[in-house]
Formats: sequence, C-alpha cells, structure tokens
Amino acid sequence: ENHDRFVSRVVANGTVWGLKGENGWAVAEANDDSGASVLLFWSDEAYARRAQQEFPDHTLSALGLFDFLYRWLPGMSEDGVLAGTNWTRDLVGVEADPFDLRTEIEGILPPEVAEEYRVRYAAAAGRKQ
Repeated sequence: ENHDRFVSRVVANGTVWGLKGENGWAVAEANDDSGASVLLFWSDEAYARRAQQEFPDHTLSALGLFDFLYRWLPGMSEDGVLAGTNWTRDLVGVEADPFDLRTEIEGILPPEVAEEYRVRYAAAAGRKQ
C-alpha cells in the first residue's frame, strides 16, 4: 500500500521527498541479507517528517520528479543502490530496484507530462554530447 501510494502521489505532485544530511541522503540497510544500501524517499513531506526521528541530523529535502526519474534513479541503478519508498517511521517498507521504479512511475505519467519529460531529457542529453 505505501509503495503504491508513493508512486501515485509523486506523479500527482511532481515531487519526491527525502532527508538530507551533511554526509548525504538518508540511507538504510536492506532488510534481506544482501547488505545492499537503500536510499529513502517519500511521496509527502509529512511522511518524510515522521521518519526524520531516525535521522535527527538530516533535514527535509524535495526533489523534482524529473530529476528523480532521470538523474537519481539511473545513478542509483549504476551504483547498485535500492530505493526505499514511503518507509514507515520504523524504517520498514518496499525496497525497489531503481530501474523498475522508474518504469512503474513512467507507466502512469499523464501523456502531456511524459512528453514534457521526453523533450527535457532529449535536450539534456544533447547538451552532454
């Protein structure tokens, strides 16, 4: 439920929330025995605020959905880091593969937003060449 809520709300709001500290983004260890790192993200400021008690030296930080989809998630995928979506204050939740999460979110983007993102992405890729 929390993961599904994350996906639908970040699309509706165009914003992803996290907790940023002096040494980077809030990170947890995967709940399985893989030892993978999980970067934590929330769909709403209030959800992130609830989890902040576990990261008292971190502050609330917002990311635009475009940056999350086309900068953060690809980088996380390259680094072998998972995405924790709408984890509870007890740090329990879904650990999503970044590529799969991007595909899931892109699958429900309104057509006009998907087109805007496609144009922005193509323009950004053209500047890097």
